[in-house]
Amino acid sequence: MSIQRRPKFQLLIFAALCGLLLSLAFSCGEPPTGVKDKPGDGGMSGSGDIDPGAAGSFLLGTVSDSLFAAGYIEIWASNVMFDSAAGMVTFDISLSNFTEWPIQPAIHFVITSISPRDIAVLDFDGESQDGFPFYDFSDKLGPDNILDVGETTEPVTTRFHVVHPRSFSIGFRIDLFDQPQGAKIVGVVFRDNNRNGIRDRCDQSDPANTNINFRCEPGIPNITVSVDLPLPDGTMVSLITQTDQNGEYTFAGFGQGVYKIRVHAPEYQWEITSPNPLLVTIMTGPDGQPMDFYGANFGLYPIFQPGEETLFGPILVGPMSPFGTLVEATFIDTPSMLPVVYHYYLEVNFPLYAWPVIGVIDTASVWVNDVQVFSYGSPEPPDTVWFLPEMVKLPDGLVQYGENTIRLFADGNEQSALMYRLFKQP
Repeated sequence: MSIQRRPKFQLLIFAALCGLLLSLAFSCGEPPTGVKDKPGDGGMSGSGDIDPGAAGSFLLGTVSDSLFAAGYIEIWASNVMFDSAAGMVTFDISLSNFTEWPIQPAIHFVITSISPRDIAVLDFDGESQDGFPFYDFSDKLGPDNILDVGETTEPVTTRFHVVHPRSFSIGFRIDLFDQPQGAKIVGVVFRDNNRNGIRDRCDQSDPANTNINFRCEPGIPNITVSVDLPLPDGTMVSLITQTDQNGEYTFAGFGQGVYKIRVHAPEYQWEITSPNPLLVTIMTGPDGQPMDFYGANFGLYPIFQPGEETLFGPILVGPMSPFGTLVEATFIDTPSMLPVVYHYYLEVNFPLYAWPVIGVIDTASVWVNDVQVFSYGSPEPPDTVWFLPEMVKLPDGLVQYGENTIRLFADGNEQSALMYRLFKQP
């Protein structure tokens, strides 16, 4: 039996036709709606160098990912400046879309490495699921909120602590996420200081709070919120999220209907002062589309200790002493994956007592690492039971990695007591 061999040029033509058919098969599908289930795997990563003396704009790097679309995204840096007083380098980042498809929000520019290691990122917008700081470009896509092919985002300012001017390198990646269709439900979980269930603004008649946009009742981060969602077969599922560093949360993708929103705050830590569950009605607008719902808020009042994400101290309770009551404690700051610079805040509060016990705070003081950061009732003791919660921003650099010490002092009567929590924000 003999084997007939085809000429080489026929084999070449056959291979070319196969390649063409395969390329058509992969190029005729619908454009993908998102990049990847695990942001950062594979492509979309790069690195670049920053020179504090650089002028104009320059290409920091280019990233691409075949799972999204053919092409690439350019990362441009501009307006590099060094602030010698603050020891800080700032520069603007812009993203240019040179893929084959428009990009919808959310878009995150994630810092994955910094070299040298003693340089730190400042004032970022949040942390990725794998623990890296990111800057958010989701609201920098122009009036139509879409980054079309060939378009460039509005700039976002990044900040790095460098002490003295020198070049450094950053590793980065672009995380892209699907944005569900339908209406959004947006709310905030807040510290309800007066326990009325409503997030109040500061008293505008108070000369110390003349900004009407400033809220006296801050948001609480890392609180779980859920929404009950009916499936077409009649079964009910719950979507779960957590509040961000400002206490805000968002659910998206809802049609017309009534939905139950629940806040899940630890009962031993928080009293819920708002209706729970909260009924939210999504209505259809004049354009026939479901309308977003804003203001699905929940108030919480502290009972004992804040959540586990907070660095906290013990409750300080009498007995009565002519020298007051003094307690020393320690707390530990968990190091970040990167040299991230945090701002620390101390909140001092009056613990809850069951009536008819009355607590009186005449004077109070707090020291962190032997530096006095809070004083109350000086020089003349107010002799009052109405000790209002106060929040103090600690001086930068006061809290160090590792063990830190805190001391509290309270004086009044046998029920004089203070509690505090210490928390951090980027």
